[in-house]
Amino acid sequence: MSEKTIIIGAGFASATLSNLINDQNLTVFDKGRGPGGRSSTRRVEGVGNFDHGLQFVSPESLEFGKFLKENLRNCIKLWKGDFVDFDNKKIINKKKRWIGKNGNNDFVKKLISAPSFYQKELEKVSRKNNRWLLEFKDLQKIVCDTLLLTIPMEQCKKIIDPLNIDVEFKKKMNPSLTTMLAFVEKTKIKSNAFVFNKSSILGWASKESSKKRDINNPSLELWTLQSTVGFAEKNYKNFKSRKLLIMNLMIEEFCNLCAVYNKKVIHKDIHGWLYAYKEDFYSQDFFWDKKTKLGICGDWMCGAKAEDAWRSASGLADQINNS
Repeated sequence: MSEKTIIIGAGFASATLSNLINDQNLTVFDKGRGPGGRSSTRRVEGVGNFDHGLQFVSPESLEFGKFLKENLRNCIKLWKGDFVDFDNKKIINKKKRWIGKNGNNDFVKKLISAPSFYQKELEKVSRKNNRWLLEFKDLQKIVCDTLLLTIPMEQCKKIIDPLNIDVEFKKKMNPSLTTMLAFVEKTKIKSNAFVFNKSSILGWASKESSKKRDINNPSLELWTLQSTVGFAEKNYKNFKSRKLLIMNLMIEEFCNLCAVYNKKVIHKDIHGWLYAYKEDFYSQDFFWDKKTKLGICGDWMCGAKAEDAWRSASGLADQINNS
């Protein structure tokens, strides 16, 4: 099988690339079950949707804000309400926070504009006759002219290490654990989200019910809890075999901090991100080798937000279009 341009990964950076590259012969492959990457939404029948990855998008540049309005106007909305620094008991700056109308995977689902194939995990890349040979876990082999990698840093490093490509891989991406829960009764919590700075277990909590999505069960109160890096590093490797214990620790911490007592939980689940985000050492916005037509981009290269993934991918797309 032969292709002209292949993008590996189907997250925010990939969707941006597919939207901006002047190439009609473009194909996306991802090892997941669908588009989104860390812009993910978990749908639970009878309960509602949980954004267990990306929480919201808040444009800091006029260019990114314009990009969202031009491409996603009909599928995003403002998430209104108070967002609180829990430890200092103060409201976090009131900037605009955009979310997907049905879930935050809308950012990618509605933006990606190329044929996409899922549950396709890339295992090896090599050069053959001045083209790229891609070998997938399912044993399929594909040849392409241009290869664009939008996968997390550690996965990218594993793929290109044998090629001796001059890309800096320093520090590491942090893991994160996300617990999703639904209370049968409403709590008295008025805020939509909290940032925790002193908890050793929780770093963030958001009231999914406050996103006012039609799919959410209005009689329940839905919350998403995200762990601290330390808690995730301590528990990620064995969280699948200790899911109940870890979920309960996160829920207990939330209930104790927010004074939620004797509320029945009708649903709870947990998701682990091995490569959630990178905090520091951003060496370059993107990588592009014009000779071999290899491109690399992603938020791990220049920041920790969706806007950084967009900036990285936008810069790479400009280089490709002008090559």
